[in-house]
Amino acid sequence: MGKVEAFSERYYAEPQVIPQVKVEVKPLTTIYTFENEKVVLTLKFLTPLLPDRLHLLSRPVSYISYDIEVKDGGVHDIQVYVDIAGECCVNDMKQQIVFSHGPDSVYCGNEVQNPLHASGDNIRIDWGYLHVAHPKAFVTDYNGRHQFLNNKEVTRLEDETPSPASAYSCIALISDQRSDRICLAYDDIKSIEYFGKQVDAYYKNEYGSFDNMLKAALSDFEHVRSLAEEFEEELAGEAAKVNRYYADIAALAYRQTIAAHKLVLHDGDILFLSKECFSNGCIATLDVTYPSIPLFLKYNPELVKGMLRPILKYAHSNVWTFDFAPHDCGQYPLCNGQVYGDNKLESQMPVEECGNMLLTVAALSRFERSNEFALNEKGILDKWADYLVRYGYDPGNQLCTDDFAGHLAHNCNLSVKAIVALGAYGKLMNDEKYIRAAQEMANRWLADAQLEHGSKLAFDQPDTWSLKYNLVWDKLLDVGLFDEQVYEHEIELYAKKMNRYGIPLDSRSDYTKIDWLAWTTVFTENSEYCESLYRSLWNFIHETPQRVPITDWYYSSTAHQVKYGRYIGFQNRTVLGGIYINLLV
Repeated sequence: MGKVEAFSERYYAEPQVIPQVKVEVKPLTTIYTFENEKVVLTLKFLTPLLPDRLHLLSRPVSYISYDIEVKDGGVHDIQVYVDIAGECCVNDMKQQIVFSHGPDSVYCGNEVQNPLHASGDNIRIDWGYLHVAHPKAFVTDYNGRHQFLNNKEVTRLEDETPSPASAYSCIALISDQRSDRICLAYDDIKSIEYFGKQVDAYYKNEYGSFDNMLKAALSDFEHVRSLAEEFEEELAGEAAKVNRYYADIAALAYRQTIAAHKLVLHDGDILFLSKECFSNGCIATLDVTYPSIPLFLKYNPELVKGMLRPILKYAHSNVWTFDFAPHDCGQYPLCNGQVYGDNKLESQMPVEECGNMLLTVAALSRFERSNEFALNEKGILDKWADYLVRYGYDPGNQLCTDDFAGHLAHNCNLSVKAIVALGAYGKLMNDEKYIRAAQEMANRWLADAQLEHGSKLAFDQPDTWSLKYNLVWDKLLDVGLFDEQVYEHEIELYAKKMNRYGIPLDSRSDYTKIDWLAWTTVFTENSEYCESLYRSLWNFIHETPQRVPITDWYYSSTAHQVKYGRYIGFQNRTVLGGIYINLLV
C-alpha cells in the first residue's frame, strides 16, 4: 500500500510486492486483498464509529486485522511486519518523541506535553500519546523496516536507555500468525477547551480512564466487529435503494463525516463539536452543522443537539452582542468564543445563521419526534425568527455559507432559507405570526425571483441563476410554501447545466459543492435526475487528480479541487453528512 518510505531521503529499492487485486470500502471498514501464486492476504481496517452507541463512537480506537491463506499447499515461513511512525503524535518532524510501555500497549508522544496549547487549521496534534496494542509491539528506529526486508535482526530501542527520539522512529511488531489483530489508539489527555474549561472525551464517562477503555477495546473486538457489520449492512441496503452510485459515495463519506467531530460530555450535556477542516479551523460552526445534519438526523438526533448546544451557550452569553445567531464558537480545539473575522459585523452571516438554527431545530424536532429542545430555547429562537421577519426576505450585502464567493446583496437562495426557516419554525411552534410571514414572503419571492426555468442568483440580476438547495426543507418538513412546479422548474434548469462532474453552484463560476448538489436530488421523484447527479459525483471522486479525503468544493468540468487563498481547499469536512439526505425521504 503505497511506497515503502514516504521520505525521499530514506528511499531504497522497493521490495517485490504481492499484487493488490481488490479493495472494498464500507462505512466502517476498508478491506484490501493481495494475492500471488502462493498466498492471499486480506487486510482490514475497522473504525467502529457507531452513531447510536456513543461510548464506541467516542473511543479513539481503530483496528487492523489480517488473514493469510496459503494457496499452493506448500510449507512457508511467513512473517508480517507492521509499523507506525512517531510522526503521528507531533506537528512537525523536528519535534522530539519519547517512547514507553503501558499495561497493554507500547506508546509514544511529544517530549513536551502541553494539551490544548494550540488551535488552527492544517496542523496536527502534538500532545497526547499514540498507542499500539499488541503483545509483540516494540520500538525501532527508522531502519527497522529496511532491516526486516533484508532478513536482518530489527533494532529494538527499548533494550537501550530510553531517551528522546526523532519522529522517524516507529512502534513496530512482527507476527508469525496467519491471522492477527492490531489495535491503534490515541490518548489526547484532554479533548476540548470549552469556555475556559478543559474537557475529557466522552468515553471517559463510560470507562473512567484511557487504560480501562483500551482494555475494553481489546476484549470486545469480536462483538464490536459484529455490531459494525450489522450497521454497515443496514446503511448499504438503504443506500442501494437510491442507486448504485449513491451507495458507493455513502460508504466512502461516512467515516470522514464523523471523524471531523469530537464527542465530549460537559455538565451532563453531550457536545458534538465539529472542526471546519481546510477552511479556517473554526469549531462548532453553525453553517457546517446545517449541511451535515442529515446523517445524524437519520441515526442519532442527540448528536444534532450536541452540535447546537455550544452555539446556544455562546449566544446566551454577554460576550455575544449581535441580535442574530453566531457563526461559530472559536477555533478547534478551543471553544471559547468566536475569533472568525475578528468578530466584526461585516464578517458575520446574519440571515444565514438565523436560518440555519431555525431549520436545524425544526428538523431535529421532526426526526426526534419531540419539540422539547425547541421549547427550552424558545426565547432566543423567537428573537432570531423576528430577525428574519425584518431582514430575511431581501438580504443586504452579506456573506452566506458559500462565503468563498464573497459578499452578495439580494441573494435569492439566502432569501429562500429565511422563508423556509420561518415557515418551519412557525409550524413547529404553531405560531401563526411566523407562518403568515413566511407565506407572504414566499408569494413575493415567486414573483421576484422566478425565471422561465429556475430562478435568479440575486433579485436584481435577471440573467443569472443558482442552486436553490435551501428549498429542500420546505419539502422534507412538509412546510408547503412552494408548489411542485417550483421544484420541477429548478430541476429542468439543473439538468441542462450538468457537467461531467456535477452542476455549477451558480452562474458566476464553474465550481460546485457536493452537499448542495445532493440536496437537489430530493426536489424531485425523477430517478433519472437523481442517478445522473450521483453518477457525476461518482465520476468526480473516481477521476479527480487530487488524492485527498473527499473535497466538497471542486470544479464541475475538470474535477480539480479548488484552492482557497492560502488554503489547499476544503477536504475531510463534516458537510459530507449532507449526502445522506436521501435516507430521510
